[in-house]
Amino acid sequence: MNTILKITYLSLSFLLLFSCQKEVKVKQVPYDEQVSIECILYPGKVPQLFLSTSVAFFSSNVSPSQLFARGATVTISGSSVDNLYMDSVFDNFQCRWVPFYKGSIPCEIGQTYNLSVTYNGKTYTSTTIISQAKATINATSFTAKFHDIYGEHEGVIIDFDDIAGSENFYRFQMNRMIDSSVYGASNLGLIHSTCTNGAKFYISEFGRSVLFDKGIDGLAMQFVIEPAFKHKKDDSTYVFVQSLDKNSAEFYDNIDRQKLSQLNPFVEPVFLKTKIDGCIGVFGSAVVSDSVLFIYPE
Repeated sequence: MNTILKITYLSLSFLLLFSCQKEVKVKQVPYDEQVSIECILYPGKVPQLFLSTSVAFFSSNVSPSQLFARGATVTISGSSVDNLYMDSVFDNFQCRWVPFYKGSIPCEIGQTYNLSVTYNGKTYTSTTIISQAKATINATSFTAKFHDIYGEHEGVIIDFDDIAGSENFYRFQMNRMIDSSVYGASNLGLIHSTCTNGAKFYISEFGRSVLFDKGIDGLAMQFVIEPAFKHKKDDSTYVFVQSLDKNSAEFYDNIDRQKLSQLNPFVEPVFLKTKIDGCIGVFGSAVVSDSVLFIYPE
């Protein structure tokens, strides 16, 4: 009797499990693409502007080359006019080309810059001033364990003092050389390069979160960051602190909060707010601190 009951129970469970599966066809509705602009100016470097178009949710076009908005007219004017041209760089980690618009005139501290992008008959404009003071890193260290909303991580710690007397916004930056044996951390899906065959290549990563100095003017501040790439003991890297303009800080902070709300049901939903009228994106600037060598202790 017990055997019959067990067989009956298993059969019912099997039927219930598979009867809950249903194929649903989603009707795709007409979609109007939007333009996306991302351009951060750095003193001493020529401008790079990433211009792409959005696609419908189920679109198979997801690579930078497929989303790139070709044929735009892009100018950045300061003390002179810089006409940006189409260029690209090969991403050795993800083994794909990343196109962008590149200028030829290095940006200068203290300058006001005006952006104009014309694409498909529409023009988008914005302005930024490179006037931020440069931060100074006081110390670096490492923690084998820290917790945040995404779980448990190991992290690089950067200590620095807020620049007193002004409203400031900070972002983390790390530069290093890696090879195809190095995997990405959680935010890169544990992937690694499949096209470099052991050769070393340069990577640069930027922090997802932004620190604001509201209420702590001139006080000590600290980044605790899980790097985007795996490491081993004695690997070396260089760390920086970026001082962002207000528009850039608010835009990237908004992106971070949007990601948090997607992963945590207890976080209030956030809608991405553009900093350029008529499209999605930001035109801003950042002043980078002097680099500090960091060597992983474990």
